[in-house]
Formats: sequence, C-alpha cells, structure tokens
Amino acid sequence: MRGRNAWTASAVVVASTLLVRASFAASPRDGVRIDQMQPAAPESAFFRAEGPHAPLGEGVEYAVGLGLEYAKAPLKVAGLNAAGGEDFRTTVVEHAVLARLGASLTPLHWLNFDVSVPFALFETGTAPPAKGYDPVAAASAPGLGDIRIGAHVRPVDTKGFGLVLGARFWAPIGSEDSYLSDKTPRVEVNLGAAGEASKLLWGCTFGVSPLFFATRAGDRVAAACALHVKAHASVSLGVEPTVAVLTSLPKPDEKSYGVSFEPLGALRLSFGGARIGFAAGPGFGGAPGTAELRGLLSFAYVGGGKAEKAPPPPPPDGDLDKIPDAEDACPNEAGPDSKDPKKRGCPASDRDGDGIGDEDDYCPDRPGIKHEDAKANGCPDTDNDGLPDPIDTCKAEPGPGPTGCPKHARLGGEGFKVTPSIEFADRSATLNADARAALDEIAATMRANPKIEQVSVWLGTKGAKADLADKRAQEILLIFRAGTLDSARYELLIKDDLRGGVVQFHLVK
Repeated sequence: MRGRNAWTASAVVVASTLLVRASFAASPRDGVRIDQMQPAAPESAFFRAEGPHAPLGEGVEYAVGLGLEYAKAPLKVAGLNAAGGEDFRTTVVEHAVLARLGASLTPLHWLNFDVSVPFALFETGTAPPAKGYDPVAAASAPGLGDIRIGAHVRPVDTKGFGLVLGARFWAPIGSEDSYLSDKTPRVEVNLGAAGEASKLLWGCTFGVSPLFFATRAGDRVAAACALHVKAHASVSLGVEPTVAVLTSLPKPDEKSYGVSFEPLGALRLSFGGARIGFAAGPGFGGAPGTAELRGLLSFAYVGGGKAEKAPPPPPPDGDLDKIPDAEDACPNEAGPDSKDPKKRGCPASDRDGDGIGDEDDYCPDRPGIKHEDAKANGCPDTDNDGLPDPIDTCKAEPGPGPTGCPKHARLGGEGFKVTPSIEFADRSATLNADARAALDEIAATMRANPKIEQVSVWLGTKGAKADLADKRAQEILLIFRAGTLDSARYELLIKDDLRGGVVQFHLVK
C-alpha cells in the first residue's frame, strides 16, 4: 500500500468494504472485523490449520491455549465523494494487540469440541474527518470479540492422514468499538486434512460461511494451510499461509468482495504436553483485517487421556535360546527345551550327531531319523522308507507304513517273489498297474541294498512275435529308468524257452 497508485487502488477496495458515505443505509461497521483469523484448536500442531492430532490413548483429552497477536494497520478506510473522487484516507486501526483464549475437549478420539474468544488488549487509530459522512470511530481498547464454538469429527485419524469435518458458530457478543464484532451471528462449515510423514508435518482447513453465497456482509470463504519440517523431535519450522475472500455491501444495490492473503513463517516447540509457537509475516489484499505485518505468539497445554502403555520388555534370555534365564538350567549356553527342569535350555548331548539329543534318541550311538515313536526315534532307517528299523518289519525292503514292507515284490531266495506274478496279456505290450508297482518296488529295493550287484529280468518270448517281444522289453526298461536305478544294476534277458509275456527276476550278489 505504499505509493499513491497502490494506496488509491486499495482505498477503493476498502472503501467499498467499510461503509462511510452519509447516504449509505447500512451500518458503517456492518461486516467489518479485524480478527478474521481463526487459529487451530490448541492440540493442533499449527496456528491456523487443523494439523496433525496425536491421541493420548483412551479417555477424555483436553487442551487449553493462549495466543498473543500483534497486527499493524489491519483496518484502513477511504472516503469517496459524490463525484467519485477521494475525500479522505485514514488508518482506523493503526496498531492492535489481541489475545485469544481457547480450549478443547476430546471425549472420543474421533470427536472434538472447542471454544475460543478474542480480546483487544491494545488498539490505536485515527478517526476520519466528519465532512458529512457517517461517523467512523478510531479503535479503542480494551474490547471483547465474538466467541467461537466448534464441533468436529475425525472419520479418519491416522498418523499418515487425518480427516476433519465440522462447523463453528460465532456468537455476536463482542464489542463494535474495537472492531472485533459486527453484532451478527455467523456459522462456518469446516473441512480439514492433515498428516505426518517422516520429518514432514502438513495440514489444511477449508472454511465457508453458507450465507457468503447470498452476499451477506462479512461472510467469507477461507483456507489455511501449514507445512512444517521437524528439525528435532521437539522443534519444527515451516510456513502457514492463509487466504480469505469476504463479502461486503457498500450500498443496498451493490456487492463487493475483499481478498486477504497472509503467508507466515512459523516455529513450533513442544515439551511433553506443552506447546509454544511463533509466527510472523506480511499481509496482502484489501479485505478488512488484513494486516501489513502480523506477529503471533502462542502457548498451549494438552493433557488427559490414558497414555497407551508400552508392552513390557521380554524376560532376560542371555543365550538367546528362547528360554528365559530364570527357567534356563544353562543360562549362558543355548540349548533345547526339555521336560526335565535340570536339563532345560542346556546343550543336548548327541553322540551319533544325528541332531537328536541323546535323552530323546532311542539309538544314541547310531545316526538315525526323527520319528514320533519314542522306541524308534533317532534310529537308522536302512531302506530309507521313513520307518526306523526298530518298527520296520522289512528293514531292507522299502515299503509303506505301518509295516514298511513292499506290497507286490519281496526278496526271496535268488530273486524277487512277485504277487501277483508279472505277465503281459495276450498280444499286449502294456503292463497293468500292479505290475508297474511291482517293478517300482524292485527298483527301490535295489537302491536300498547296494550289496546286491544286479537283478536279471527274464522276458519270455516263446510263441511271441519279434516286434511284440521288443515292445514288451522297452516297456520294462522304461519303468526301471523312471525309477532312477543305475542302469548297470539291471539287465534284460530274452528267454525263448519261457512262455511269451512271462517276466521273472534273478539276483546277482
């Protein structure tokens, strides 16, 4: 507003907001207030925006706050004569020191009520000359402002993102002499969002007076944001800009809008439940309440609730074997759990090195496998069928439980005894399921008995055509190959004196 051109432009805007001509029907102070700013609730991290909210836990929370504010030249007026020329200009409020008391109550983590009221502690200003205009008095102090009562909910309340919805009612109990009230009740609807990510704090609140769209004097649309960076766990620095558009009615048949923009730099400190804040910055625009310079100092305290208790630390476990030292018979040596209190947590003796402690190993001097049967646990499994030898009826022949014996092919004498016997069907080169299973069992038994050098498979070809005999031989060889038996440990012999399709087995030891 320095320089005649800038002052003239601002004077026209402000003059259309603060009504001073004698012919105006409205009150000179209708819609004019210098405390347009609505600070955030005391438990917020910011002055103006509903910033991040950190619940203390279950229970009712409360917060109280005191803000002190200095504003330079927040209200200037200019008078225009009937010819449209400027008749005078003056600063009605030159210096203002305001205080704000606020408190909030959070009975549920998602529900909050707040109240705040401004006071004029000190104001100076110059009244414009009369010259036939409606009187516009210079500000006087002290003065009381309109009390604001709010209710908000947080449908989303997380550290990364929080959402605030609600409204505030402005009760017109304040003084017109200090320009803190125009004796008009108002309601503002609020929408806010805020969050915290790493060292970044952010928050924004959007407020609108529903009658703004009906152009009632003094109603507004406003947005306040804050962006802070944590320099320390208890210190944050940032910017807190506010922009507002206000309506006014210079004449009954006219409407006007004033704009205010105030970007503030801010510093916030927190010490437990205590909060201290500083902010300062210039103002731009012609809306009433826009200060050339504004400085803020705030104090708040947040308390109540039931702090969430941290889980108790785990009991000491010096050897990290997951057995507390108080219950560990060997607290400095890691060991397995044991039913015997004298051995619990102690290194287990394992003479055969099979990973099963001697106290649980039924065969402590022979490496074996784990098994649920205590009389077989830790014992060898000669045929590798999953059944330790003490409970395996056929120790050298792999087979399914509970006996561990093959179902179709058993070792016997100089060969294998196969039940039912293997025989190709007439003119067929395909074996049935039982025959295939028997060949698989023979291959498994050969793998489990390295002392058996070789098995000879006799295929009878008497009375069978050569091509059919070849196909039958290939069928047998494919099954053995699929059983991953070393090819040096089996041989296929053609027996032309054995009826075609009959298969017999002989061992080479």
